[in-house]
Parts: sequence; structure tokens; C-alpha cells
Amino acid sequence: MKAPVLLRSKLALITACVVAVAIAGISVVTWLVTEHNLSTQLDKSLLASLPPPVTRPPEPGMRREFKLRCDAAVPGEGLQQVLQGIQLLKLDGSTCAPPGVDPVVDVAGDQQTSTTTFRDGLTASGTSVRVLLVPLDNGEVLILSRSLEEIDDTLTALGGVLLSVSIFGTLLVAGLGQWLTRRALAQMERLTETVEHIARTEDLTTPVTVSGQDEVGRLGRAFTSMTAALAESRRRQRDLVNDAAHELRTPLTSLRTNIDLLVRSERTGRPLPQRDEVLDRLQAQSQEFSDLVTELVVLARDDRELAREPVEVAEVIDRAVNRARSRAHDHVFDVDRSPWQTVGDAAALERSVLNLLDNAVKFGPAGSTITVRSRPGWLTVTDEGPGLPAEHRESAFERFWRAPAARGLPGSGLGLAIVADIVAVHGGSVRFVPNGRGASVRLKLPCET
Repeated sequence: MKAPVLLRSKLALITACVVAVAIAGISVVTWLVTEHNLSTQLDKSLLASLPPPVTRPPEPGMRREFKLRCDAAVPGEGLQQVLQGIQLLKLDGSTCAPPGVDPVVDVAGDQQTSTTTFRDGLTASGTSVRVLLVPLDNGEVLILSRSLEEIDDTLTALGGVLLSVSIFGTLLVAGLGQWLTRRALAQMERLTETVEHIARTEDLTTPVTVSGQDEVGRLGRAFTSMTAALAESRRRQRDLVNDAAHELRTPLTSLRTNIDLLVRSERTGRPLPQRDEVLDRLQAQSQEFSDLVTELVVLARDDRELAREPVEVAEVIDRAVNRARSRAHDHVFDVDRSPWQTVGDAAALERSVLNLLDNAVKFGPAGSTITVRSRPGWLTVTDEGPGLPAEHRESAFERFWRAPAARGLPGSGLGLAIVADIVAVHGGSVRFVPNGRGASVRLKLPCET
């Protein structure tokens, strides 16, 4: 199996490649600029060495004087230094050069030169030279040349230096890049090890020790928040399952007992004196069981499934009151609400208000009044029942909690817990407020203007 390439190795390789390209580019530019400058200086030196007859109007005897120098058998030492790299291309195509001068090999077109021209060329011995062609008044062409060996040697040496610098720089950057990326990604490596440990052990309480304000630090903090949320979700799920199993055990046992009584009566052929009572209990218990399952489903629902849209709270209250009134004919509903809006899930908010109304109906005596008041940002449901002692008001919103005096009444103890969950998801709060008689529960929700 091919070994995976680590991220730090990839970063070091990418950095080395980028630096290598940059150094190579700088080296090429440096070499080209140097070559251009040396060539320009050589061209200037050739122009500066032009004989006087070429740089100014010819004077009588100038052309002949040059011809005599060209024909001289043994020029003087000083004259030899002046005339090095100089020759004359005559009209008949022949060339004239002082003794000791390595003549330039002329090429086609040199004799037709009409302006001062530079070109590269070779001497008879094969030496590379820079050539200056200067047309004379009589149609001949003066050829001046300088060897390119010094420039070539300089450029070769420079190229070697630049190549060495490029290779050394690339290797140095690769090594430093590997070291720096290893240090920079040390926290990432620790985070990876922690994540692998959590994935292997499923221990969401494992601390993630990553600090700093850079991207890795942010990732570590985000991962810590994620694992904390997952741990809390798992805890809530476990508590819900345990509480549900505990609460479901009682109605299931009661259902089984009553069903066993009916089955034994049918099999033995002996009539059951309490048959009608048992059937009524079965019907009530099945309804209670159905309500409990529905409430458990609501509690287990993911908060992200709720809608986020403008909601007319007055309409939510009206729908909830109509549903509560349809199954509580012996109660009076006194409703006073103002129009206002919040953002959330209309169905979920309606269920929370309905749960408060059902709670008020359950604890309010027959013929009593249930009061609903609502103004922007809050709504209150008040009954005329016995109320709830102050020491139990916080616990009333816990799952499956029931007041000691209400444990004989129908219900699962999930109504207020559902209200608290729904209101919390909407960014609000719920609590009991002081009331002279009965219980009064107030919801607070963000008000959208």
C-alpha cells in the first residue's frame, strides 16, 4: 500500500517549488540583464575605438594614410595595439588587415552595409567576436571587432553561481519549510490524534487541547463546541429514553392487567362483573398511552426541524383557545390579546400555548375561568385552581415531573417540559408568576416589530 503524503510534506514541497521557480526566474533575469549590460559596454567600446577618419569628415591624405598602415610590413608596437581587431573590406571583396590581426570572416551582406551596424561573428581562427561594420565614403567597409571570450567567461561564471544559489536556496527552503510546517501543524497533529481517539473510544468528554487565534485554534474550539453539543445531545437522549422507559412501564402494566382480566373471562366463560369499568379503563389508558407517545415524539424532535418564519402570536392564541374550548365545555375562556409578531414555528408555538391551556383546564375546577392575556413580547395563562407551591415551580418544567397532589390525575408530566423546550428554541423563557389564586404561567418571546 502506498504510504500517504503528509500535509506538512506537501506544504514543504509546494513552498520549495514556489521558491525554486522564483529563484530560477530571478537568476534568468539577472543573467539576461548582465549579458545585455556587458554587450552594451562592448558596443560602446567599439564605437569609441573608431579611427579619426571615420568619426569626422575625411581630410586630404586620410584614406591613403590608412592604406599605407594596412600595407605596412611590421607596424610599431603602439600601432599594433591600436589596430588590433581592425580590417578593411575592399570593393573587390578582399580584406586588408594589419599583421598579427586575426581577421573576421566576412559574411554576405557586409559589403552592402550602408549604416553603422553591429553583429556577432567569428575570426579566421574560430574566435567569437563582436563586429562593428562602418561604411566608408569610397564604398569600402571598415570592420572593427572585439573578442567575446571575456563576456562569455563572465556569463559562464555568473551562470554557475546562479545555478548553485538556486539549488542551495531550494534545498534550504525545502528543509526550513519542512521544519516550519512541522511546528505550525503540531497543534493540527494533536487535534487529529484527539479526533481519532474520540472516534475510536466514542468518548465525547475527551478534552481538545488546542490554543491560539489562528485557523487551527479556531478549528479546535469549534471541535470542542461540537463534541460538547454532541455529549449534551447524547445525555438528553439517554435521559429521555430512561424516563420514557420508566413512565411507559406503568401504563403498559395497567393495560396488560386489564387485558389479562378480559382474556381470562373470555377463556373461562365466567362473566366479569367489572367488564364495563375495565373497558373504560382500557380506553382511558390507551388514550393516555397515545398522548404520552405523541409527547415523547415532540421532545425527541430535532430543534432544526422547526420553521423560522414570521408568526402572528394573536392567531396562534386564537387557534389554541378554540382547540382547548372544544374539549373543555365546562370552562370559561377569557382572552385579551394584542396583535404582535415573533419569528419561529407557528405549529410548535400553538402546541406550547395549548399545553398551558390543557394544564389550566386540568387543575381548574369545573365552571372556572381560564384567563389569557397577551401583549407584545409575552403572554400569560392563568387558572383558578389550587396553584403550585413556590418550591415546586422550578421543577414543574422538568420532564416527567408531577406535583405530589396531581399524581393521581391523568397526564404524563411532559406538558410543561415541552413548553419549556419550544420556548427556549425560540429564544424565550417560561416561568410561574405570582398570582392571588391559582397558577399563572408567563411566556416571553422575542417581539418582531
